[in-house]
Amino acid sequence: MKEHTLVLCESKIIISGLSLLLKENGFMPIVKSGTIPGYDLTLDMDELYVDNADLERSKKHVEVYKQQIEKID
Repeated sequence: MKEHTLVLCESKIIISGLSLLLKENGFMPIVKSGTIPGYDLTLDMDELYVDNADLERSKKHVEVYKQQIEKID
């Protein structure tokens, strides 16, 4: 995944929300899940990656999302 950069490593719910936000704004994030297929085992964290070409444009959305989830905690 040399052409993508890790943007956030967080719980599945948080990553799902950010992924949806980015898709709504024209980005195509990649989510790597901690789920082990066939064993129903999950790790607590997922990873969200953004294409390096979109990294600068997506930063604004990522930062706003991070601020929003910090207010909820």
